[in-house]
Amino acid sequence: MKPFTVLGYSANDEVFCPACLRSTTGLGPADTDYNGHPILPLYAADTTVQEECCTYCGAALLDLRLVAEAERGKAEPAFHVEKTRHHGPQPALRFDRKPPEEIRTELKRAGWRWDPVAQLWWWPKGAPVPVPASLNLPPVPAKVVARPPTIRRGAPRAQA
Repeated sequence: MKPFTVLGYSANDEVFCPACLRSTTGLGPADTDYNGHPILPLYAADTTVQEECCTYCGAALLDLRLVAEAERGKAEPAFHVEKTRHHGPQPALRFDRKPPEEIRTELKRAGWRWDPVAQLWWWPKGAPVPVPASLNLPPVPAKVVARPPTIRRGAPRAQA
């Protein structure tokens, strides 16, 4: 944990975890408390703060922060890649964030190029377009081709 990580807040002569500050007092870190004093952040670098507990929920501030960091590490959203076009017919890949080093290396090795202005990777050559398997893109949908109509000729019927 970084030394300037905020563990909680001090307001109204009490200690609050971030959740209880908002829910019990209705105040935010930028507000002033009911006594007119600024709400002070409690940093992880201060050893006395590491032992503090929230006045309302009773949870240790350090424990709450460690749990929040573990949750954030697990809850990282999935990597999203979008197929698009670059300067007309050129196939391209647009990422929602900077791809990991191994994916960038794989794209460079395959021949893809980075366009810093358009913020995408594009394929400069013709077909076939090699897409790294590590991107987990959905397979290309099968092309739907209409069949010719089926003409059914019925047997002649006798008229009564």
